[in-house]
Amino acid sequence: MENIREQLVKRQPQPNDSLVKYGSYVIGGTLILGEAVIFFSLGGLFAVIGILAIALTGWGTVYFSGLVNVEYEYCIAGPELSIDKIVDQKKRKTLCSLNLKNADGFYRSRKQLQNVTVVSAEGEGEAYTIEYTDPKYGRTLIYFTPDERTLEMITKYLPRLS
Repeated sequence: MENIREQLVKRQPQPNDSLVKYGSYVIGGTLILGEAVIFFSLGGLFAVIGILAIALTGWGTVYFSGLVNVEYEYCIAGPELSIDKIVDQKKRKTLCSLNLKNADGFYRSRKQLQNVTVVSAEGEGEAYTIEYTDPKYGRTLIYFTPDERTLEMITKYLPRLS
């Protein structure tokens, strides 16, 4: 029977995360207040348009403030590794998928190479690097932070840790 493992990792806080999150609240609140004053002072049909504009601005504020909530999911099914990026627990995008048996290298730190594509899916903890050749992007490095159980599952398929 094939072993399957999923690990969810929250992205490390970035320096501008607070600015994006709280800045969107300030800008959204200011726009909502301005729209309320302008459209409701005009009255009539403009008040209805104002309600729609306020609702749309409120939705945009919540949407933009949620863009800083990023998680990564490492999914291992036998020798296959898939890394997905999840934004605000709603939108999912696969960053990369590979067969671990085809990996060129496995390192216990952030490996630095020239002329490579880098996929960073790091959270809190020690960073590891997998080097492999992607059919679309060529030489690729994956930076990720697996826990002990995930490491146990992937190391049997990877080249020796260096």
